[in-house]
Amino acid sequence: MIIIILMLALIAVMSAWIVRRGMMIYEAKQEEIRRMTEEICRQEDLLGKTAEKAAEAFEDAEIASHVYSHRGTDGFYEHSFKAYDEAIEAGSHNIEQDLVLSSDGVLFVAHDLNASGMTGVNASYSSMTAAKIDSLKTKAGFKVLRLSEVFDRYGRDINYIIELKTSDDTTIKAFEKIVDEYGFQDIITVQSTNTDVLAQLERKYPDMPKLLVCKSQQMFNSSLEMPHVDIISVAINRGLMTAGNCEAAHAHDKLFSAWTLSSESSIRNAIDMNVDTYFTNDTPLALSLEREYGLEKRAELNSEKSGYSGIEKSNYNIGREDSEG
Repeated sequence: MIIIILMLALIAVMSAWIVRRGMMIYEAKQEEIRRMTEEICRQEDLLGKTAEKAAEAFEDAEIASHVYSHRGTDGFYEHSFKAYDEAIEAGSHNIEQDLVLSSDGVLFVAHDLNASGMTGVNASYSSMTAAKIDSLKTKAGFKVLRLSEVFDRYGRDINYIIELKTSDDTTIKAFEKIVDEYGFQDIITVQSTNTDVLAQLERKYPDMPKLLVCKSQQMFNSSLEMPHVDIISVAINRGLMTAGNCEAAHAHDKLFSAWTLSSESSIRNAIDMNVDTYFTNDTPLALSLEREYGLEKRAELNSEKSGYSGIEKSNYNIGREDSEG
């Protein structure tokens, strides 16, 4: 009898243990399901936020693609890290550099061929050695930047909108040398007032966008048929930024650009005309107008547009300013 009672007790204990073990397994399974559900929700939330951020990044890039920061900013701080940094912080992806060459073959960033405007020293950059130019100070108290210093600071984080201020072979070769050293062919748009320079660079860099700085209607008309001109940039102060010229450029699968637009009215006019890119001295204003007005207006204009495919080169972000602006 005692044996039977002990067996029944053992069976009861085992049954209770089995039930408890089952409950523990069930609870563990439920906890695992809960954790998996939370993880799935977390991943979906992350994916949603990632998709949202991707959409925001795409929108920012679309807005910035139309805006070119003229010398970073024109005037006292032009072509300085301060000017470039402020434009980038405002949201610019595209910064302009004008290039001059020292007597010993080093490329510097300056708009004028003579250093007087930027530094107060009345001497051409081409007559001074790189060491001499390095010793100069701009009127804002900064050094005159070498192109290599600009490349080192910003790397591949921006697009470089580079104008060769002279058309001599020495400058062209110096440009080719530094481009090859850094491998920045795909993030540079090169500009010139000389179509022969663009033709020469087309042979070396067929995928690098070439922008013609256009100063007359005759030059504009002739450039329409030039295969080595991808973008035609016209002077707003010479009456060349017209709907007719914009349509003609698009009809020839070229981008239409303008310089220099720094007022709300001129920027709105460019957007209404569907100007592809423009140089501005007021990057924050331009980016704000592109976001608040340009996104919707350009979408409307592009939905109506037919036949224009634009250029097919590695860097769409292109533009420039002129040698006088």
